[in-house]
Amino acid sequence: MPRRAHRVLPLATALLLLGCRPGPEEPEAAQPFVFRDLNLQQRDRQGHLLWQIQSPETRYDISRRLAQSRQLRGVIYRQGKPLYRLTASNAVVINDGEIVQLEGPTRVQRLDPQRPALLTAQRVRWYPSQQRMEIDRDPRAVQGELELSAGLARFLLDQDRLELRQQPLLRRGGSEPVRLALGQVDWWPASGQLIARGPVQGERTLSDGARQRLTAPALRGNTRSQLIDLQAPVHLEDPSRQAVLEAQATRLDLQRRTASSDLPFSGRYGRSDLAGGGFRLDGASSTVLVLNGCQLRQPGEQLSANRCFWDWRNGQAAASGAVVLRRKAQQLETRAERLEGRIARDGFAIFSTPGGQVRSQLRLSPEARRPASADRSGRSARPGSAADRPPPFQL
Repeated sequence: MPRRAHRVLPLATALLLLGCRPGPEEPEAAQPFVFRDLNLQQRDRQGHLLWQIQSPETRYDISRRLAQSRQLRGVIYRQGKPLYRLTASNAVVINDGEIVQLEGPTRVQRLDPQRPALLTAQRVRWYPSQQRMEIDRDPRAVQGELELSAGLARFLLDQDRLELRQQPLLRRGGSEPVRLALGQVDWWPASGQLIARGPVQGERTLSDGARQRLTAPALRGNTRSQLIDLQAPVHLEDPSRQAVLEAQATRLDLQRRTASSDLPFSGRYGRSDLAGGGFRLDGASSTVLVLNGCQLRQPGEQLSANRCFWDWRNGQAAASGAVVLRRKAQQLETRAERLEGRIARDGFAIFSTPGGQVRSQLRLSPEARRPASADRSGRSARPGSAADRPPPFQL
């Protein structure tokens, strides 16, 4: 695109054509002209509009080629079609439109109804011929339920790309807000694509006031779909519930409140250690599903299965597929296709068979021939009540 294919008619020339007469030969100070309906625009060689701005009242200084306008409004075009509408409470137009500094509450609104977005700031320095905006005062971009902010931003209009620098943040509001502090961010409003270099440091405040913390080296995401792909290693921690999750590449679905990974992970909840080949954590239903091999270690017990399931709303747990439960006491081993259980207050899972076939093997040492620590149903002898506490991780 040419740098300046069609020059704007200078305001000073336009005023002279309207019959403005020069002042005294030696004026004490040049007085600015005050006129209504400022209208500047630029077109490409094909005659298509690139941009236009208007103001109901402007003070113009001929010697400095500087106009001070209020209630500025304008439109930025792409291929002759309106793409962004901008408004500002005040503006300074330098060199008849070479630079436009927007001041006070400023809005740049994307006009595409299928891909809406809104950029706000308190000061924007716009270079129309370069199709670039420099934003150094409270830049914020909103698309759907997500908001991006930073200390400094650059909007490359020809690429439709927003660059966020100086401590950028990604936020999602609501009753349990999510906040992700990022390194450098590039965002494309049209597609919603988001690339953030790290470190990524996230925090989520739950309804009970508890705070969860998240760290990752970097992320990619999309503000339209609200999907966030975290780069490995991913660390999720909930100190109030003594819960920690160490995972590889993980996807967050902020809209559905889920976190999932198809790669091996490990975690801890209270006195229980958990590992598997993948997981799905559903904050809406307060459930955790472990896939591709589940390993659960608790004091005195160890369980392995093809998959495990926890539901913290009703305190239920289940393990299915080649289930093996080993208890250290008397070296008891229980095998079944499925075991069901309850979650105690300290996170300990108490398993039993749901009426199906179960095979147990008990080894007694010569020194201590005492009753087994599990009955014929395969139920753990550990006492405990179902959990009424929330899940270790929520989204």
